[in-house]
Amino acid sequence: MTLRTALLGFALALSSLVGCSPNVCAGNSCACPSSATCDFGDRSSAMSSFNCAAGSTCTGKTGANSSVECGGTSCTVTVGAGSTVNCSAGTCNITCNGACTAQCISGGTCNLTCGGGTTSTPAGCT
Repeated sequence: MTLRTALLGFALALSSLVGCSPNVCAGNSCACPSSATCDFGDRSSAMSSFNCAAGSTCTGKTGANSSVECGGTSCTVTVGAGSTVNCSAGTCNITCNGACTAQCISGGTCNLTCGGGTTSTPAGCT
């Protein structure tokens, strides 16, 4: 085995420990495991479900009427109209493209941006 092969094997093993497996999504349902970093991608053309577990860092875009659960260290999401985002830990950077519900509970911090002609309220964008 060459040094290059050994280093490649080590890098792949390390990435599986600190990163996210490419199959964190099944269809439009995505779940990021604890302490991982996950990019759910752009799923803005469909209703989606995102779940970001404790200690994880998540990013992604959903379509209308989606559900996002952020219990991780950081969530940066863009959601479609009619969506709900629950932020229970860490910092949640939420952009709503239309009316949405954003709930910051139990120590979560929300940074909310409202688009689509909506305005920010304590409950989200209306």
